[in-house]
Amino acid sequence: MIEVRHSGASIADVIASVRGVQSYMVPYATATALTRTAKHAADKALPDEMRSVFGNPVAYTLKSLRVEPATKDSLSARVMVKNTAAGGVAPENFLFPQVEGGSRKHKRAEAAMRYAGVLRAGQFAMPGAGLSMDANGNVKGAEVRTILTALKNIRAASSTGIKLRKGGRLKNDLFVGKPRGGSRPDGIWRREGGSGQGKKEGYGRIRPLFIFTSQAPQYGRRLNFDGVVQRVAQDRFKVEFDKALQAMVAKGGRA
Repeated sequence: MIEVRHSGASIADVIASVRGVQSYMVPYATATALTRTAKHAADKALPDEMRSVFGNPVAYTLKSLRVEPATKDSLSARVMVKNTAAGGVAPENFLFPQVEGGSRKHKRAEAAMRYAGVLRAGQFAMPGAGLSMDANGNVKGAEVRTILTALKNIRAASSTGIKLRKGGRLKNDLFVGKPRGGSRPDGIWRREGGSGQGKKEGYGRIRPLFIFTSQAPQYGRRLNFDGVVQRVAQDRFKVEFDKALQAMVAKGGRA
């Protein structure tokens, strides 16, 4: 959450410089200008920044922001990340690490894997070489659903998943566990082809769909949320304030 407030040298100077209008108009015009400035940051500037730093973000990410408007009594508009989602992952769960850095939270698919008894508490599932990515660089939803459907059919009696880590067989030539030979990690793997020595790429005749790890994925700071919002406030507040004040004057002082 970033606040665009009636403060700062440029914003305060703009308001202080007003002459020739009745003073009661100023708070109304200020609230309107702050709200419009915040909306520009949420609807245009921040999505443009996301496209620049994330490459090809999905529409869900681009539309993950909301604005809490300013009022004449509380001259502060807020640009906020949505913290709820209807049947999906709340945007703040995946955007916050990109803004502040740090560990990402568990995903819904990981919760489903834990429910199925194949992913232990505290583990994360990282995409492997055998998964197909969509144009946005994300795992294809249809493929994840196919895997999760298979997992539901073999839900383990124990929450530790120990039985399945020894090679529990799934549908669609999938299995869960640590492949024999070498030092390949626990995960969800797909058998490709019959027995025998395959190509080196993709671990021979089996390829990883998900790799299990106890280390939370770490993100560096990528999205300069605060910087973008403050830049928009400096660039646009005066324009929006002048427009709002002129509109009030044209309507005889009515907000």
